[in-house]
Amino acid sequence: MRQFSSEFQEKINRLGTGNVQQTVEQLREVGMSRVYAAIPAIIRMMDNRHSAIIQAAEQAVATLLAVCPLTELVWLNEHVREWRPSPLEWKKSVEREMRTMDLASATRLSVLTMHWSGYIREAAVRKMIENDQPYTFPYLLLRLNDWVPEIRDLAKLALERKRKPEYAKLWMENIILVERLRICGRDLFEEWIESIHNLLRQKECRYVIHSARVSPDAYIRRLAFRISIEENGTDNGMIIEQALRDDDPSIRRWAAWQVDGILSGQNLKEALLRMQQDSIPSIRRESLASLATMFPEDAKEIIADRLLDPDLSVRDTARRHGKQWMKGSYAEWYLDMIWSEERGHLAAAIAGLGETGEKADAEVVFDYAQHSVVAVRKAVIRGLTRLNPSSYGPYFINMLQDPQPGISREACRALRRHPHLIPPDEVAELLGDKAAKPHVIRNVLRIISVMDRWTQLGLLLRLLPTAQPEWVKHTLLRQLHNWVEFPNRSYGIRLTIVQLERLHQYLEWCRPELDNDLIRRLEWLIQ
Repeated sequence: MRQFSSEFQEKINRLGTGNVQQTVEQLREVGMSRVYAAIPAIIRMMDNRHSAIIQAAEQAVATLLAVCPLTELVWLNEHVREWRPSPLEWKKSVEREMRTMDLASATRLSVLTMHWSGYIREAAVRKMIENDQPYTFPYLLLRLNDWVPEIRDLAKLALERKRKPEYAKLWMENIILVERLRICGRDLFEEWIESIHNLLRQKECRYVIHSARVSPDAYIRRLAFRISIEENGTDNGMIIEQALRDDDPSIRRWAAWQVDGILSGQNLKEALLRMQQDSIPSIRRESLASLATMFPEDAKEIIADRLLDPDLSVRDTARRHGKQWMKGSYAEWYLDMIWSEERGHLAAAIAGLGETGEKADAEVVFDYAQHSVVAVRKAVIRGLTRLNPSSYGPYFINMLQDPQPGISREACRALRRHPHLIPPDEVAELLGDKAAKPHVIRNVLRIISVMDRWTQLGLLLRLLPTAQPEWVKHTLLRQLHNWVEFPNRSYGIRLTIVQLERLHQYLEWCRPELDNDLIRRLEWLIQ
């Protein structure tokens, strides 16, 4: 958790303002909060002249480090250096830390490896290597990307010594920090990372990989599955089937891409059929494409079912593979589904008609515009947007004001694709409506951002002086700045004298809200 509540921020600001006993109690409370982002604020207390405060600060940091995820150590590594003593105290502070390095606790050493001084970081790393404790692993991995070459070399040499099967569990626990090195630019790590993967693939380390595949950490499971596939002597089919049952969607998606290259025959068919029940559309799409290619006869019924899938990409894949044996047009098929007694797939059938139908089919779609089911009404808006948007502008504007946020959002998408369908006066009226729901206001603001450039400027200047509440005014101001900062060719449109006068009048109304530089640039662009 990196964000502080206002109450917690006040607690951080009060650190060290009371007597020794009060400060110790404050540090204890911060440590119990489990907000690891407070560590950079506590570190300055570890340099206090009172031993009780130093001990309390170290205890608080130790407690927070224990709950800090490995991925957040990277963030912590950058922010620990935010606090440093005044320049007059730098030398004294460094000398003091160097003198007491041999007596430093594990917590202090962990923090000192992230210190702003390279001398202290190097000394802390040397001390960690000397101690040779399991807790040092993540901190040494962080130092592999240190900007001081000597520190990088020290950390790398220490980790090279641990590239043995007996340390496999530690490597797997910290594999996130190993993989992070792929995006670090102070050295070339690809071969080194691959050597760690090869270590984990060794027969002696197999138990570690097996345990990692059921780890509570999804990232570790993901890497464990990928490493396992390339491990000699493993049953890849069993691994893929296990991955397809994992709770994490990204692992199941990865397995879906691998399945047809590893399984075959009946095992492959059963796996593909099981994937059809997955909640992730991309997995259903991959399995449908594989079924249609490898088991075309068995896939016909499934393809027909997937023509009514809730997801567009799955429906599109089904249409692509079904056209070889499908009789008649898809639009007619979807019309039959709409008019059938089966109501469970009405939303998908309307969406399919919108994707495959013609302009005249918009009337059929519009018949369901007042349906009680939200998914059906959303499909109606999408269908009309594709089939005949110009005839349904008033309907889109009406749906934009719908109390259901999903309906309003779909109408917003339709009007963003065709902003000419909503008159500027209608936009101004909607923003000025005090009874309008917040989601409606946000959607109207989104539409303004895609309107014709000069229409957009007129609306922004017209609405800014009276905009309420404050967040609406801030949004309008941001859009006005964007209008000036990101020009395009529509600036070249010649305005009439009436339009110019109106823009100048709106600009005069807005002067109290704008800074002089923005006013000057707007005047120049208008002229």
